[in-house]
Amino acid sequence: MNTNRFETFYDAVLAIVITILVLKIPQPLSLQWGAFISNYLNIITYFIVFLAIINIWYSNQNLFQHIESINNKSLIAYGISIFLVSLFPYFASWLSLNLYSLTAETIFGLIMLFANISHIISVVVVFGANKSSEKLNELNIKKSYFIIPILIILAGFIVSYTIYVPGIYIASLISILLSIINNRKQGKELEDTERFEALIDAIIAIIITIIVLEIPIAVNGNLDALLELNLEFLAYAISFIVCFNAWNFTYNLFNIANKINYKSIWSISAGLFFLSLIPYFTTFVSMNFYEFVPQCLYGIDFMIVNLCLLIATYEMRKIDESNKFLQGAFQNYNNFILNIIFTSIFIIIGYLYYPPIIIIACLISIVISWIFMYKKINLLNLI
Repeated sequence: MNTNRFETFYDAVLAIVITILVLKIPQPLSLQWGAFISNYLNIITYFIVFLAIINIWYSNQNLFQHIESINNKSLIAYGISIFLVSLFPYFASWLSLNLYSLTAETIFGLIMLFANISHIISVVVVFGANKSSEKLNELNIKKSYFIIPILIILAGFIVSYTIYVPGIYIASLISILLSIINNRKQGKELEDTERFEALIDAIIAIIITIIVLEIPIAVNGNLDALLELNLEFLAYAISFIVCFNAWNFTYNLFNIANKINYKSIWSISAGLFFLSLIPYFTTFVSMNFYEFVPQCLYGIDFMIVNLCLLIATYEMRKIDESNKFLQGAFQNYNNFILNIIFTSIFIIIGYLYYPPIIIIACLISIVISWIFMYKKINLLNLI
């Protein structure tokens, strides 16, 4: 079987699993900073799962670019892996609400453990089905890359059952970080960016649709009832533009760039993580449109997304110095810096005078950056 369709399906499942977990993060109980910070376990757990899934994706991307077909055994092995990964959102959310429950820790740890084991089996089966592939031998995957994370999770079980209940939780995070470091050692420049582009498209598309799900239904069929939701629809419209702007930027970037490396993949992935929090902050803002804390959190998230994209652009320019069009189109980072500085200024103004100016400033900064970017690209096209 050709791998293209399976890769598309696999990536779509991962994109959905990544993004639906944000729906499990409860809204703050008040408008104080402390109420938002009290949700730290939910956000950290979401971050751990996000890291795990992106790392799984990267590992498989690294593997599948060296093979052209898979057999039925590989499909079954990956099917089991997909099933286990799809359970992440449920049990991660359960654990974040019951961090000191030994039962919740145990089940979460078992999901993580068996997900790692199923991934190992999948890789072994793929290698077995492609023994004659010289490209696979170039990967030089070491057994320790798989065994050590499993041993760390098992050590977490011992800690949870003897000393500290959240030991499995901590061990899972350590094992994921170690797997990321190991994958970094194998990381090479990729000249085929289509699969990563497809993952970006899927994640952003799901983020946009999740925001719509957060808009409450009008209480009745009257126009007045619908108009009462004007702030919710305004917040959605601005968030849609924020997400679409991120997609539009990555589209233009990959339309010009010929290469991508480990650092740029993870920089964009970090941007996608913070972008995936937009539905959460959109709901918080729409429910408290004239309050500073929700607006400030939205603005900070917007700035971090821009910072991640700035780093990714820098890395892609660095590995593709011969690409004159890329170097010219992104020779400076004024768009990102403008968005960050512009939003920072209006966060101060929002704190002193009018909080809604923050989310409006995000919109204005995007419009201004569009004007500058398209002028630059059109100018380069004429040269």
